[in-house]
Amino acid sequence: MVIRHVSSYSYHLFGEYFKKRREHYFDLRQDLLKSRLNISYDMYLSLAVMCSILMAIFGLIIAVLFVSLFGAPDITLSRSIITDIFEGFHEYKNIFLKVVTTIFLIVVLGGGTYVAFLNAPKAINSDRKRNIDIMLPYAVHYMSAMSGAGVIPLDILSSLAKNTIYGEAAKEASYIVRDIKVLGNDLVQAMKTVASTTPSYRFQEFLQGAITIVSSGGDLESYFKIKAQQYVIENRREQQEFLETLGLIAETYITAFVAGPLFLIVMMSVMATMGGMDLMLMYLLIYVAIPIATLIFVILISSITPEV
Repeated sequence: MVIRHVSSYSYHLFGEYFKKRREHYFDLRQDLLKSRLNISYDMYLSLAVMCSILMAIFGLIIAVLFVSLFGAPDITLSRSIITDIFEGFHEYKNIFLKVVTTIFLIVVLGGGTYVAFLNAPKAINSDRKRNIDIMLPYAVHYMSAMSGAGVIPLDILSSLAKNTIYGEAAKEASYIVRDIKVLGNDLVQAMKTVASTTPSYRFQEFLQGAITIVSSGGDLESYFKIKAQQYVIENRREQQEFLETLGLIAETYITAFVAGPLFLIVMMSVMATMGGMDLMLMYLLIYVAIPIATLIFVILISSITPEV
């Protein structure tokens, strides 16, 4: 409720400005359509400006509290031609540093918030694309099974849209159903609209094939079965590629961060015993290098592992 009031107030203040510059935000408008955030570009940008202003004010407050509590750092420079030139301004050093600190926090928080708003739809679309591509094979199998039972396409899509287990694929189906039931479009037009705004090229290709079949009066049930078989083959290939990649990562990890460190630890221990090496390097290897490398490998594996 609070966000809605903030959005309405910010749109009242800045909406007209962005509305007149519609052609300048074509890419953002497309990203917002693909993200399914259900917000117009001018309202979104107005909210971005409002949040940026609020964060800039917050940065100003933080800067004032910071310089009030800690003051400006005492910076001393060695004597040079530069210090001679600015010697007369030395008494203004603290004021200058306070102003710089305040401006820095305002720019970082305010500008960073606006930049984050501009890039948020792309990040959402990237995540949605991945989710759709993962869930699409299972969704198509579901559609193929219902089509084989004699269910009409609209009811198939309606049933798919209600099954949240199919994630973003179900959400895309819900927009097709919305265009048909609420906006009054036919099945072909609704699928064309969603195909042009989905972030997944795979789902777009699936819809374009379905549009061709429906427009030409073909057998949609056969098309679903063919696509289901195609996605099974593609899934097996992708899983095989993932297993091969995972095996390569595992071999790299064992070689570089299991066998290698063990060899280095033994060698460092022998050298330290002979008095030719400081044990600090071995401690850094054991307690810093190996844990950080392990964490990096965990993040890497987590990022490439399919969700299903």
